[in-house]
Amino acid sequence: MPDPSKLSTASGQLGPVCAITGRALTFAEAIVMDNEYVCWEAYVEATGAAPATEGKPVTGLQLG
Repeated sequence: MPDPSKLSTASGQLGPVCAITGRALTFAEAIVMDNEYVCWEAYVEATGAAPATEGKPVTGLQLG
């Protein structure tokens, strides 16, 4: 169970706060590192990890 003092609803959903950047996250986007929740950007900076694949643009996608 996460520590309630490290949770936030700032993103519109209950989720953790990044232990490094302080950014509000959803549980779906949080990464566990050394028993702390971190965002992708903080994880990459701390570990030097990089995606294994390259992204590609998607055409015809309408959001909203």
